[in-house]
Amino acid sequence: MAETNNFLPLMLDLSGRKIVIFGGGSVGERKAELFSGCADTLVASLEFSRRLYELEASGQVRLVRLDLLAASDFELRELISGAFIAIPATSNFGLNQKIAAIARKSDILINQVDALGNVVIPSVIKRGDLVIGISTLGHSPAVSKYTRRQIEGLITPEYSDMIRLQGELRNYLKQHVPEQRQRKAILWEILESEAVWNGFSESYEKAAERAYEIISHCLENSEG
Repeated sequence: MAETNNFLPLMLDLSGRKIVIFGGGSVGERKAELFSGCADTLVASLEFSRRLYELEASGQVRLVRLDLLAASDFELRELISGAFIAIPATSNFGLNQKIAAIARKSDILINQVDALGNVVIPSVIKRGDLVIGISTLGHSPAVSKYTRRQIEGLITPEYSDMIRLQGELRNYLKQHVPEQRQRKAILWEILESEAVWNGFSESYEKAAERAYEIISHCLENSEG
């Protein structure tokens, strides 16, 4: 029987949250790229990749030069203090375990790159406000990558436009259609309309025009 786990996928607002990444190599760089746009991101290492220096220069991350192997537990605790997530991403497994242990004692969430911590960062697909996370909980990065490629082939850029249009139409229908069930049915009809989806290939306005035609037709039928 497979071992159970208590992981639950969530979308978190990390505004103002402190994320501490240990390691300035390619893995630390990738983690910094991910978090720098939505959190206060700090990277600690003796050396840093060129991209990390670029992120620092643009004010997206803070770099702390420190020999992590020689750092005392006190220094590591000071770095982690106040963090929401700690990410041990060095090439030294023992050091990563040490950092994780220190973070765990302070009840700080841990994302480990060479073991399963209590935070798993999924592979992410973004199409505007549509966000899809894919994870195998560290069991098979290859399957995660393969799944992402498969989904990326299905989730076209038009999905972002459809989300925008559906938001606009929801507000419109709330003002003109009092019954929630009817509003839902209209929105689904628009969502499943090939004419609306094809309209996005011309312009957002063309797709919106076709969507409002569907609304008008539905309202005329309901009144009749």
